[in-house]
Amino acid sequence: MASKVPQTLTTPRLTLTLFSRSNPAHYSCLLASINNPTAYTHMGDYGIRTKEQLFALHDACQLTSPIAFPFDLIYIIAPTSDPSALAGAVTLAQRSRDLYPDIGWALKEEFMGRGYATEAAREFLRALREEIGVKDVCTWPDGKNVQSNRVAEKLGFVEGGTVRVSDEGGKEVVVWILPGMKEVGNGVITISFWGEGGAK
Repeated sequence: MASKVPQTLTTPRLTLTLFSRSNPAHYSCLLASINNPTAYTHMGDYGIRTKEQLFALHDACQLTSPIAFPFDLIYIIAPTSDPSALAGAVTLAQRSRDLYPDIGWALKEEFMGRGYATEAAREFLRALREEIGVKDVCTWPDGKNVQSNRVAEKLGFVEGGTVRVSDEGGKEVVVWILPGMKEVGNGVITISFWGEGGAK
């Protein structure tokens, strides 16, 4: 199964490299992408400050269904013109076996506003469906996260129901699915950002 996962993906402007836990630049990039004022405003502060906390999240959200992967399905984004300038990441996580795996994206502040999230996520989504074998993927950005909802629309996602987020007191959040996928209902499924183990 692992042989299906490309080490690198490319777009007209970007190179996406499969995340390595042994590469400090990779986890530093991820931490910077989720710990900045814009991320706190639009995604919230999950208190993830160290590589150990980051890896614990990844362990809790590795794919188990419909395909199991014993490693992180995350790609680090960099401009092809400057490969050392790590810009952010695209991710795939399994919060619950009752819900499709969810694709996400996060960028360092200095790389926002350039269309990198859409460009990288589109290529990651293509690879997931055509090469890796994960056909059904969702995303569930918070309703106040206008930028991420816009990215979801550009990628072709449509509203497909709601889930309850246990970390936020059972708040209902819209789940975006791809055309042709089965809707998830309204508030039937409860998930946690921290996977099936629940909030940390």
